Order: sequence, then C-alpha cells, then structure tokens
Amino acid sequence: MDNRTLTRRRFGLLATGAAASLALPRRTFAQARTVTPLGHRVHQTSATTGPGGDATEAWRKQAGAAVNWVTFGDVNAIHERLLREVTLAETSIDVAYLLNGRAVPRNLKLFEPLDALLRDAPVEDFADFAPGLVDPLKVDGALHGIPVRHATNALIYNEALLEERGITKLPGTFEELIEAARKLTFKREDGTQVNGLAFTAVFASNFLTLARCLGGDYMTSDGKLVAAEAPMVKALAVLAELYKAGVLPRNFATVNNEEITTWMQQGRAAMTINPFARLVTYNDPAKGKYGGRFKSLLPPMASDLVGKVAFAPTVEFWSLVIPRNSKQKPLSWDFIRALSSKAGTKTMALNGNGPVRISTYADPALIAAMPYAADEAAALKASRIHLPAFDEQARAHDIFIEETQAAVLGIKPPQQAMDDAVKRVRPLLG
Repeated sequence: MDNRTLTRRRFGLLATGAAASLALPRRTFAQARTVTPLGHRVHQTSATTGPGGDATEAWRKQAGAAVNWVTFGDVNAIHERLLREVTLAETSIDVAYLLNGRAVPRNLKLFEPLDALLRDAPVEDFADFAPGLVDPLKVDGALHGIPVRHATNALIYNEALLEERGITKLPGTFEELIEAARKLTFKREDGTQVNGLAFTAVFASNFLTLARCLGGDYMTSDGKLVAAEAPMVKALAVLAELYKAGVLPRNFATVNNEEITTWMQQGRAAMTINPFARLVTYNDPAKGKYGGRFKSLLPPMASDLVGKVAFAPTVEFWSLVIPRNSKQKPLSWDFIRALSSKAGTKTMALNGNGPVRISTYADPALIAAMPYAADEAAALKASRIHLPAFDEQARAHDIFIEETQAAVLGIKPPQQAMDDAVKRVRPLLG
C-alpha cells in the first residue's frame, strides 16, 4: 500500500463527543490485562486521538484492560516485525494490522481463523462491511481478518481549471474523460505547463482505475490472467497516446505522490487518481489558491459499456488479525470487536480513518466532515482490490508495472508489453 493512504485526514469542521457504548457483552476479567496491537502510528492515532475521541476507552473500562501500542512509521517495518513474530514459538503481539497486499494465503495461514470466534461472539452487523474488503481475507473458506481501514481511489479534479478551459459538463463516458484531459493540457502565458492528467506510475491500482473503465484488468478475482486481452491493451494504448501528446507529464514514470499533490495545489495538473481522502489536503486553503475547488468523480465507463458493466474502483485496505501463536486470543477478539463495531468505526472515521462500514457514511457528523461521503460510500461498496491474493502477488505487481510503463512510454507496443507480462507472471501462479 502506498504512503498516500497513511496520511491522516484532518477534519476541521467537526464538533462531536466521544462515541457511545461499543455494545460489547458484559464481561470482566479477574485482573487488569494488556492487549498489544502492532501497526502504523496512524492506526494508533485514528483509534485514540481526534474529534471522534478514543475508540478504545469504553472497551478498556469494560474489559479492565490496557492497550500497549507497538507502532512504526514505515509499512515495510510493520510487516517485517509482524512476520518475524508469527514464526516464533510464542509472540507478545496480540493483534496486528495487515495490509491487503500482504494478506496472501501463505501469510494469512499464520493468523487465527476467526469463524469460531465470530460465531460465539459476533462482530456487530458483519454484513455492513464492504464486500470487497472481506473476500480477500479468506483462505479455503476460512476468514482470517476483519477490515479496519481503507483507501479507495477516485478521479480528483480541479473545477476551477475546468471552468477556465470552458468545460461546463463533467465527462459521462470514458471517451469524454480523455477528451477533457486533452483540453485541460495547455501552457499558461508565463510558460507554466499544465498537464490534463497526472498520477504516480508505480501502483497497479492507478492504471487499473482507468483500465476498468474499458472493462480491462490485469487479473480477475479468481486469478485468471486477462492483461493481454483487448480491454487492457486498449487502455494502455490510450495512455500511450496521452503521454505522447503531453497530457501526461514528461517525467511520468518517476513523479512521486508528493509532487502530484504540489502540482494539483498549484494548478499545474488538472486531474489525478488518488484516494478520496486526498481531497482534504488538496482543498486546504493554506496550501494553494485552489482550496475548496477540488472535487471527486468516479471514472465513467466507456460509451459501449455504460449501463451494462458497473465500474469497480480500486481499493487498498488494512485488516485486524490475531497471530496463531499469541497468548490471549479471547481478549484480542474483544479488542477487535470494539474497534470494528459501528461506534468504533465511526469514532475512528471522525479521527481520519477510512471507514470500512457502508452505514458509517450516512452519519451526519461524518457527512459534515466529508462532503464527498456519498461518493466514497458508493465507490467503496463496488470496490475491488488491484490483484487477487496469491503468494507471489508482490512480484507479479512489479512485473505488471514494468511492462505497463514500457507500453505507456512507447518502449513496447501495448500488446507486446501485456503478452510479455502474462508470460512472466503465469509461472508465479503455481
């Protein structure tokens, strides 16, 4: 998962109290105990600090337990520590945050199957979780994690630049979107180049956000390789044309997300692909003259697919898991149930966490903080991860990116690039 999704949302318009009771069964423990979660610093912050309050407070009082957070500021460091801990005879880590890219079968089997725990002490309204966040956490039908945080991609655009270029109607088809990107590419009188579309080229999810408008994908949910089929190849051909025409930036292959943020805030890029949460940063009036003018749009389907095929936004997410070799699983499960309850999800959402429950987006306090709440709710409900979970997913991702960049930059014809990608990835499927 990229660092975009680890930026805490800062909701300045909220005034709300702490969350209500977490609706847990009345249980007490003979003596104070401690649950130790492992995750990113932002996971602790969103769970304990902000306008929503502390999502663990009611649980700590009810359970007579303390929480000892173990956090890192780097995603790789989290998983290196976690995967080392779960191979020991015993671990002091009770609960861990696991990124979907690491939730592959080989890793998931190191964590406790949750079906029995879920049956004996259910998570509140489990069907409320976005379905695209649950299926990737299953191995051989057994559930090994509970979704807790997501980042779903959208097309973010600067409405001021659309007005400046005479675009009065939002694109309703993929073809109209591409035409808008061309119109939004121009040079100002002072020589500043404005790119109609800019996004980081190191994440498969960004390319798939556009490819799925044409029905394209690298792989299907059940693991079938479809990268070399016509829809994906056509999407890359379109991107190659945009790069050649200067719609995409010349340093397309190397630009990072911090640079994209700066370009958007300065009006040097008109549209980008990023999680909805980026709207908060883009719309900060202290960061540029376009504060408040950035809006989100679900990329539209191609004209021949409109009304026939639903768009599937790309999503990345974190889940809560219990190491198989942990010592106090009932307490760990209670902790997970507290954070993943409706009240816990709302509290964390108000603190900047991407809420994984669809119902959370209908809360008035969240709507006040997130004007785009309805759009994100619709996107999350239909979302799907970029690649299905398999043990060599990370290597496959890198191969797809390498071949995709070769196609967009004109190093290879799109068909050859995707043929090569399929040939290289197929042996990794086992």
